[in-house]
Amino acid sequence: MENILLIWDIDGTLIDCKGLGRKAMDKAFLNLYRKEKAFKDVSMAGRLDFQIVKNAFEINKILDNNIVGFFDKYEEMLKEELKDNTSSRILPGIDEILEITSSEENLYHILGTGNCEKGARLKLSHLGLDKYFHIGGFGDEDIERWEAIEKAIGKAKDFYEIDFEKKNIYVIGDTPFDVECGKILGVRTVAVATGRYSYEELSRCKPDYIFYNFEVFEDFLSIIRKLEK
Repeated sequence: MENILLIWDIDGTLIDCKGLGRKAMDKAFLNLYRKEKAFKDVSMAGRLDFQIVKNAFEINKILDNNIVGFFDKYEEMLKEELKDNTSSRILPGIDEILEITSSEENLYHILGTGNCEKGARLKLSHLGLDKYFHIGGFGDEDIERWEAIEKAIGKAKDFYEIDFEKKNIYVIGDTPFDVECGKILGVRTVAVATGRYSYEELSRCKPDYIFYNFEVFEDFLSIIRKLEK
C-alpha cells in the first residue's frame, strides 16, 4: 500500500472564517500604526501572509517593515476576534474526510497555506481541526507560495521518515494559486469551489480533480482509494 500525502489549504478549503483574518489584520495595523482599514485594497486570496502584510506596508507608506512584530500583534487581535465568534465554520465534508482518513496508517495530512503559522493554528484550533495537522508550509517568509509548499513536503518527508512519491502527493485548495503550485512541483492537484473562485474559474486552471464542494465526501475518498491500490 502506497503512502499518500494530502496538503491542505485552510481558508475556503477546510474552513470559512467569514473574513476574521482580514478584520484581525486591520485591527493589528490600527493598533500599531493608527491607520484604519489598511488592508481594504490588498488582495489576499492565495497569497502568503508575509506578502500581504508587506503589500499593506507599501500601500500605507509604513517604513517600519517589522513584519514579525506585526504577526505578534495580529495573533493577539485574532485571538480576540475568535473568542466570541460563532460564525466560523468547517466546510462541508471536511470533518468526515479528516476523521475517516486520520486512522489510516498510509494517509498523511499536512498544511500548505498562506497563513502565518500562528494564525493558521488559531483558526484551526478554534474549530477543533488543529489535531489533524502536525506540520505544514506557512506564510511567515518572503517566498513564493509554491516554495512554502515545497518546504512542507520536505518537512513531511523528514517528520514521517517517508520519501513520498510525487504521484502520491496532493495539493488541495480553492484558488488557482493552489493549482499552480501543484503543477510547478509536479504533484497532483485538487481544486474545490468553496472559496471565492467559481467551479468554472477553477476548471480553466486544469486541476487533476475538481469539486463544487466536499459535501459528498465519498467522491473525494474514492480518488484516494484508487491511489492506494
